Amino acid sequence: MVNAVNSVQALSVLYDLALTIGSEVTVDALLTRTLQRFLYHTGFPAGVVYSRGAALDDPAWKEVRLEAAIGNYGLVKRKGECLRLPATLADPTSALIEADDLPDWFPARKPYRFCLRLPIPDFGAVLLLTPTAPDSALPLTELFAPIMARLATAITLCQRIRERTEALESANRELEAFSYSVSHDLRAPLRAIDGFSHILLEDYGGKLDAEGLRLLDAVRDNAVRMSRLIDDILRFSRMSVREMQTAPIDMTSLTREVADELQTALAGRVVRFDIAAMPPAQGDRAMIRQVLVNLLENALKFTRPRAQAVVEVGSTPDEQGNAYCVRDNGVGFDMQYADKLFGVFERLHGREQFEGTGIGLAIVKRIVARHGGRVWAEGKVDAGAAMHFTLPRAEAAALGEEETARE
Repeated sequence: MVNAVNSVQALSVLYDLALTIGSEVTVDALLTRTLQRFLYHTGFPAGVVYSRGAALDDPAWKEVRLEAAIGNYGLVKRKGECLRLPATLADPTSALIEADDLPDWFPARKPYRFCLRLPIPDFGAVLLLTPTAPDSALPLTELFAPIMARLATAITLCQRIRERTEALESANRELEAFSYSVSHDLRAPLRAIDGFSHILLEDYGGKLDAEGLRLLDAVRDNAVRMSRLIDDILRFSRMSVREMQTAPIDMTSLTREVADELQTALAGRVVRFDIAAMPPAQGDRAMIRQVLVNLLENALKFTRPRAQAVVEVGSTPDEQGNAYCVRDNGVGFDMQYADKLFGVFERLHGREQFEGTGIGLAIVKRIVARHGGRVWAEGKVDAGAAMHFTLPRAEAAALGEEETARE
């Protein structure tokens, strides 16, 4: 039996449908969820949503595309197909009609005799099907009329989102292809420069004076620097298009792992890592590892003038997640230039002082931003620096399950 919908229920029904329509971002999910709520509120056992198709020669029939179907397996199987619908059912007006001429693609053990037609402006319609006459104190066509215009607007917005998403994905694919092409095209001449300069140094080094040798070394050093720059640019571009695999991350363990790896390249230096216990984060482990590598390498680079370098890593609570910090006792920086630190190719120290391409912190910012976090820096000239970033929290229970799975 089809449910009665009275005036007392009307407001709550419309409110529920409005919430449903506003909560979906894809056309398929929007139509399926909305149809589900229509059936729930009316008690109709089955329903479909169709969009208008191409014109047919026979005016008694209209071509439609089945966009969603619920309550009838035969209809669900045909979702996405273009089908013929009697013109009486495809009329662009709201109506409750007794349909004796339903097409054969409406299979049912007990034939559907009544159809509630709810047109979606500039799109198609919702058809709710039942074998028994509906009994309602409030005409259903009047009840749902206000929501259909909103549904049409939501469909348009979802279509725009899909189009823009597809355009963005296409642009990202082109950017990635371009990056690989540029990388290949630039590396070939760099290898040639490095190779020929090496041959020149080995075979003709004895014939060059000190200035000639210095210039040759400068050529080779710049070729190496250019190669590193290409690597960093590629790494930076990939951070925007790489698919994220999020999971709970043990930040304490990961930081110690990165510090241990970097420690092996610190021969002759006195460096102390102070790594405090930190709460777990939710994110892509490989990406967050790159954040820690870049920040710890930066700290080690700028503490090089110190007799004993101290690098501290810890965390503090944050309103939107966990805030982590990498602090060092290095050369620091002037806070008036802090906004430049995370820009591409931005450097606050000359290359003659500290090597680098000026992309490392830009990569940190991009990764953290993709996780919904933020980055900022604090420092003072000759008094060290602190790099802060936030990440979403991860539940400790979920982290324990992940660690158990790894074991």
